[in-house]
Amino acid sequence: MMTIYLPTFIILLLVRQQNRVPIYHLIGDPAKIADWPFYLGMITRLGILLWCATAAICLFTALYLKPLNPSLKHQQFILYSGIITTVLMLDDSFQFHEEVFPTYFGISEKIVYLTYVSLVALYLMKFYKIILNTRYLVFLGLGFVCFALSMLLDMRAIIDLVKMGLIYDRDRALLENGFKLFGIVSWCTYFSLTCKEQIQQGIHRFQS
Repeated sequence: MMTIYLPTFIILLLVRQQNRVPIYHLIGDPAKIADWPFYLGMITRLGILLWCATAAICLFTALYLKPLNPSLKHQQFILYSGIITTVLMLDDSFQFHEEVFPTYFGISEKIVYLTYVSLVALYLMKFYKIILNTRYLVFLGLGFVCFALSMLLDMRAIIDLVKMGLIYDRDRALLENGFKLFGIVSWCTYFSLTCKEQIQQGIHRFQS
């Protein structure tokens, strides 16, 4: 019980002890604090929930597979997938690349993007053999395509087209966040099915 509840108590204690930010801003509901309608940011919040679901599935699967004696490479693949998904979820939740790093640490958004891309590239290089042998590769491929299109629509060149009146801002926003949502859905589908398959194979090996 100490292991479970002590970290939660420490977090709340730190919130209480700090004086820079009103406590209600840290523990209250954002829509209620800002007097926003309940549906504000609905698509973004849906994406965060899918990130969270994917991370939980991957991390749970990595933990569950350990006593079933899977190959170390496969277990690492699932574990690192869960870690990367957690990082992406936190970035989406707290706007690390858009606000936190540029505003509070002086690190430009481009550098943060480049760091994320580099991490994903290293991840793909390490596990490309496993990924290419998975049954549901099409979902992962579509996910990366959608993420790339979303990032492209977020670039300055596209924003300049909006200012020039060549594309409506609402359409750019819809396409950017729409492709991002499709990417997250694809990512979640791929890892949910892949983790299910890994667990089934692990149980089969354990029983035999």
